[in-house]
Amino acid sequence: MWTKKTPLAALLLIARFGPGTEAKVRSPKSDKSPTSKAGKKVCLEYGFETEVIAAGSTTPIGASGPTGLGPCLASSPGVCCTEGAACFGGSPDACDAYAACLRDPANGPVVVGDWWLQRDVSFGEIFFEEDAVCGEITSTEKASRTRFELWDDTFLGMNLTLFKKFSVGYDFRSTGGGSGGYLNLYLRATDNGNYYDCRLDFSIPNVVGTGTLVVTPETVPSSGSSGCGGTPTIEQYHADNPGAVMGVGNGELYAFVLNTGSTNQDNSGQEICWSDASVQRYDETGAIIVKTWE
Repeated sequence: MWTKKTPLAALLLIARFGPGTEAKVRSPKSDKSPTSKAGKKVCLEYGFETEVIAAGSTTPIGASGPTGLGPCLASSPGVCCTEGAACFGGSPDACDAYAACLRDPANGPVVVGDWWLQRDVSFGEIFFEEDAVCGEITSTEKASRTRFELWDDTFLGMNLTLFKKFSVGYDFRSTGGGSGGYLNLYLRATDNGNYYDCRLDFSIPNVVGTGTLVVTPETVPSSGSSGCGGTPTIEQYHADNPGAVMGVGNGELYAFVLNTGSTNQDNSGQEICWSDASVQRYDETGAIIVKTWE
């Protein structure tokens, strides 16, 4: 498991995870249906244009699971252990090999575009469909779950006033024990070096069905961790902490995490597929910038 003193070399691999990490932003006044570089029509919302980042597998990989545990955990064997040890040991060149190993379909893959799948968790199974990545819990171990982290430093240290909306589609195929599916959003009261000061949890309904989880600054979370002051909205947390920012401060690069199942619970029987994740934010001019992962 990584510590709060993750070597800088480990961070260098993030820039090599894959292409297509920047959204194209045009005038928010445009009402024409744009076409992305890949030639795909993109739907408009609020009258602005955006570019889709296709960052998923187009064919099923390891559909019967499992596709591997998180990379080289102390508590259980993982994937890409040799490459990971060399990268964390301070060798930038080794980080290239580590990133390539994590992206290799033979190892899951556990890194797809900006998403790091199954990092720091075990026993859960992941598999890909044409338009989704899925988590399935077949073990009765209380630690069994899946965890999909969005590693994108765009949102690290970003003031909460710049956040507009997060959304993701879900297909809850099978329920079981435990907490079901939910989004963790990590916040800090200031741009400090803490892991986090507040973690807000936004749950999907714990019933079989499909839908879209949408989080805005006004959305009331299902729960909040220690330091949140109860279960405030993002807007309320910012009012109480004007210097509050998004993302963790321990050297890792995520603010948003999608989970199937929770710690210290028997989550066996759960299966959830996630698709079409999107984050909207404002830039310094007030224009809306959108990133979408299919």
